[in-house]
Amino acid sequence: MSRAYAIASVPWFERRKKQNLDFLREKLDLRSSPGRTLVRRVRVGSFAAMVALLIGLGIRFIYLNNHPAEVIVPPVSYCRIEIPQGAQSKLILPDSTSVYLNGGTIIKYDASFQNKAEREVYLNGEAYFEVAKNPEKKFIVFTSHQSQIEVLGTRFNVEAYAKDGKVLTTLVEGKVGFIFTKDNVSKKILMDPGQKLVYDSADSEVRLYATSGESETAWKEGKIIFRNTPLEEGLRMLEKRYNVEFILKNERLKGDSFTGTFMNQRLERILEYFRLSSQIRWRYLDSPDITEEKSKIEIY
Repeated sequence: MSRAYAIASVPWFERRKKQNLDFLREKLDLRSSPGRTLVRRVRVGSFAAMVALLIGLGIRFIYLNNHPAEVIVPPVSYCRIEIPQGAQSKLILPDSTSVYLNGGTIIKYDASFQNKAEREVYLNGEAYFEVAKNPEKKFIVFTSHQSQIEVLGTRFNVEAYAKDGKVLTTLVEGKVGFIFTKDNVSKKILMDPGQKLVYDSADSEVRLYATSGESETAWKEGKIIFRNTPLEEGLRMLEKRYNVEFILKNERLKGDSFTGTFMNQRLERILEYFRLSSQIRWRYLDSPDITEEKSKIEIY
């Protein structure tokens, strides 16, 4: 990752320190008067200690080739946003890019995001991006699975939870490049609108599917849409929406798929739809660990 450095000489630092001390004296109104000398010294001394501490935390000196000391700006700071399980939110980035965030998602970006050569965000979770067009600056989404997505201006959905081991990208509009590493070689796959890419980080395999994108992006509108959706994928969608964990006990059910649209229905209502339309049965499991936040539901 690139870092920006600001170089200055030691005399500048001494002048800045004196300016800060003068500023404090002015703010505290430290005029000379009998009985106030000790107070002035304590306050100014405290400020000097505070300045020294802040400078020690934020700035370090290095000596290279016998040159005078140089002040180096510390590494960039990041904005970090975390969405609780079962919730959704919307974020507007400094470049006017809109990002819809699904439950259990963490997104990070540089505080000086807009001033960088490339617009970079780091994602662990699921997000729908409406990227503001800027032909001079790529928009890059880095995931926890050592992959990244490059765009200039487009609309797409990314699902990349670290615990799942997969990255799913659905392109709605524009063009994106999905970059990953296989056999220590960087590879790039260009996607067209109406395509869904599934990347398995365990074996570095990539598969492309045709899709309308309706089912993959419905979550941002509070909907759950199944379009011939395999059971495992449907359960994963429900887990994110209702903050539960499913335990699939019957392997034969993995071949089942479902079609239907739900909005604001209780989870039990949706599971009953599964039960009535197939041989699926379900039940809540009591957990011995009362500290667990998620309810567990067995599918059998």
